[in-house]
Amino acid sequence: MIWLVMVLTGLINFIFRISMFSGFRNIHVPPSFHRYVSYVPISVLSAIIASSLVTHNGHEISYDVEKLIAALVAVACAYLTKSFLATLIVGLVTVWLI
Repeated sequence: MIWLVMVLTGLINFIFRISMFSGFRNIHVPPSFHRYVSYVPISVLSAIIASSLVTHNGHEISYDVEKLIAALVAVACAYLTKSFLATLIVGLVTVWLI
């Protein structure tokens, strides 16, 4: 089931990106479909970030404490400031300081 969701999400993402160049910009989609697609970038970015923080090598889960601390500081900054730029700067500075 997860593979089906991943493949469908990838296809939908590809269709929306290629539509900008193909001339199909004025196609109207149902609001429920648009609501689903609006979560695709967030879910993809979350998966990329989570896979860089925690890895599974067969038998055990490994993680880097410094990366987890920097991620928690960045999440706290994002929650408090609601600013992408501030979150990015605070996260990078935290990694650099650690």
